[in-house]
Amino acid sequence: MQHRGVYGIWLDKGGRIPLIRKSRGPYTGLLDLPGGTPEVGETPEQTLRRELIEECGVTVAHVPSWHEFDLVVVRDSSGDPIGFRHSGLIAVLDVSQAPSPVHDVEDIAMVELHGPRWLAAAECSALLVEGLTHLGVMLDG
Repeated sequence: MQHRGVYGIWLDKGGRIPLIRKSRGPYTGLLDLPGGTPEVGETPEQTLRRELIEECGVTVAHVPSWHEFDLVVVRDSSGDPIGFRHSGLIAVLDVSQAPSPVHDVEDIAMVELHGPRWLAAAECSALLVEGLTHLGVMLDG
């Protein structure tokens, strides 16, 4: 199983990180970065802008940096063994407003705001852990 996507991470004005709670896939029930799969002909920035509007209701104001990632996930969120390769780009960004509630996005249960110090590693997807390193956040456990 392989997936390539484009994702965003940022701190809101209160120092919290807008995250999504996954409702399906290998990260079911875990906190994850908003973003997703590019559509045919989209640039990474176009994908990111579309996905953040769809998932969080936010508009990207500025993309100061992009970071490539390539992860091999060996267990899904329930602990069952999988062979999942997840690669793509993570953008550290500025957005123009606070996230709004998600309505009817197929693999997202909700958008949540979390202070970086209060995140538990067991609740985070491998992608989120990778994204946090680009904000300078290290998790315990």
